[in-house]
Amino acid sequence: MTDENWQHNIDLDLTAVFQCTREFGKEMLKKKYGRIINIASILGLVGNRDVPVIGYHAAKGGVVNFTRGAAAEWAEKGITVNAICPGFFPSEANNDVAMEGMDAFIRRCTPMGRPGKPGELDSTVVYLAADESSYVTGSIVTCDGGWTCV
Repeated sequence: MTDENWQHNIDLDLTAVFQCTREFGKEMLKKKYGRIINIASILGLVGNRDVPVIGYHAAKGGVVNFTRGAAAEWAEKGITVNAICPGFFPSEANNDVAMEGMDAFIRRCTPMGRPGKPGELDSTVVYLAADESSYVTGSIVTCDGGWTCV
């Protein structure tokens, strides 16, 4: 990956998270209530030797710490800010060809021995959005089949 690609990935990801938080946050601050749930990645928490995506690592690590900073700043304003760090799931970016190419890597590095399935992130989002989770802020929740526990 070239330096330009690294920088583009970092700029695009962090700028989008910042802008969305700022714009939605304006309304949340007026209401003194809100739930911000950022999507980072396990690759924002750990490195890897198999897939050369250092810009992605940096961008998602930035999302993780942006989440912590925003959570601290807005904690007394009725707004919670948390992030989910998924493992490998089929997605637009991880299409069938990509998932097939990474299959052995995912199975070797994930204690559950498989990628995530559609719907397995849903309950995490519902939990973080719920009123009953109003005391949860600045949390980085992994949904990764155990990837980050080893």
